[in-house]
Parts: sequence; C-alpha cells; structure tokens
Amino acid sequence: MSEDGPPRLRKPEKSTRKTDASSKLVKASADIKEKVGSFNLKKGESTITNKVNSLKSKKTVRGKDRDGGPIKLRVPPSESEKKLRSSLKENIPKILREKSFLSIVGVIILIILVVSTAMLFIGDKQIITSQNNTTHEAQPLKNHYNNGNISFDYPEGWNVSNGTQPPLIVTVSHDENNSFSVFKEDLGTQNFTYKVAAWRSNILANGMIYYEGDLTIDNTTAYELEANYKPGDKVFATRGIAFQKNNSVYFLIFVFDKALIDYKYEMDKVINSFHVN
Repeated sequence: MSEDGPPRLRKPEKSTRKTDASSKLVKASADIKEKVGSFNLKKGESTITNKVNSLKSKKTVRGKDRDGGPIKLRVPPSESEKKLRSSLKENIPKILREKSFLSIVGVIILIILVVSTAMLFIGDKQIITSQNNTTHEAQPLKNHYNNGNISFDYPEGWNVSNGTQPPLIVTVSHDENNSFSVFKEDLGTQNFTYKVAAWRSNILANGMIYYEGDLTIDNTTAYELEANYKPGDKVFATRGIAFQKNNSVYFLIFVFDKALIDYKYEMDKVINSFHVN
C-alpha cells in the first residue's frame, strides 16, 4: 500500500468455486432429463398414475368385502360336525319323501271316511223310509172312513154301517141312540135351496128348530141347524148340516139322546175331517 494516496481497489477475480457449482447443476439437470426420457411409455400402456389408482380401487373393493376390518380366520369344522352335515344331506330327502307320502295317505283315508259316512247315512235314511212305507201299507189309518166318494175321521170305538139304500151312504154308531149319518141327493132340475127347505120341513113336522146358521165344511159354506126331534115317545137332540158339491147335496145329521154339548168333540172330529172326493 502506498502512503501517498488512497488505496486502489483490485479487480475482482473470477470465482472458481462459482463456476464449478454452475457446471455441476447443468450436468445434473441433463442427467435428470435423460433419466426421465427413459421413462417414456408406449401408447396403450398404463401410466404410473393409473397403476396407483388401480391399487387404490383394489384396496377399496377389498374394504367393501371385508367391511374395512381385519380378515377373520375360519375355524375348521370338527369331525362330529362333518358327520352331522353328511347325515343331514343323506336323510333330509328321505324325510321329505316320507312326509309327502304320509300326507297323501292321510288325504286318501279322509276321503274314504267321508264317503263311507255318507253311504251309511243314505242307507239308514232309505231303510227308515222303507220301514215307514211298509208301516203305512200294513196298518191303514184307524177310525177313518173312505169309500172313494167321501172320507172322514170318526170317534174311536164307534162302528161303521154302510147304507143299503140311497140316499143313505153310511151310518156311524156309538150305540142305538147315538149316531150320525151321511146322505147324498143329486140336484137334477132342482136347486140347493129347495132341497134344504124340504129337509127343514120334515124336522119341523116332528120337532122344533132352535138354531140356524152357517159354517164351513170341506172349504164350502154350509147351512146348519140345531133342533129337538121326537119321532116317537123319546126326544132326541139333533144337529144337521147341508152343503152342495159337484151338483149334489150332502146332509150330515147327528142324533143323540143327550145334549149336543156333550158330543162336541166327536162332532168336531167328523166335521173338520169331512171331504168330498
């Protein structure tokens, strides 16, 4: 350094260190480019990103299957379990076949029982009907009169005597003083009123009429009278009914040696069942 003036600045020297660092960076950059170029992928091949994504998807699927938890190890079946499973595989089809067969047999037995019960019921009904028919044929109705023209029920214990001369058809007697008779007269050219008037006149000749009225017999309106009748020395109570049917007049005459009220049941039995065929 000179003492006569200020010091002079030296011209800086080129730094060798800086030069060496720059050359090293350039060289490293070239090497990296060369190495990256070596990774050029052909068309159609998978990129690294695709490979990474595929690994992620596999991981996700596995997580769905396993619920994101650790894989559980299975315990191998024991010998008894193996035998039980084998036995079930062999016996289940047999059991199902036997159950099906038993169901079919049960249905068949049920059908047979129903049919047998129905046949027995029908058979019993036919036997009962046959017995009833036989009973009706073998035992005709008691205390019932039917000559094909007229029919009626009469009191039990009374006797039937068929008339031998018209217009008398039949007389049913309890005894010689208590009976009723049925007469039939054809109208011809006369009418019902005329026949009733003539009959009424005969009663008045030997008796007294104290009641006259109407009633229904065999679904027909009839003329009715009640009187005391004395054909001889003894007085009888009489009730007479006259009605027209099929161009004929029918007379039903009761004669009793007691009051009519004493024979009400017997008279109602005959009147209520009287029918002209």
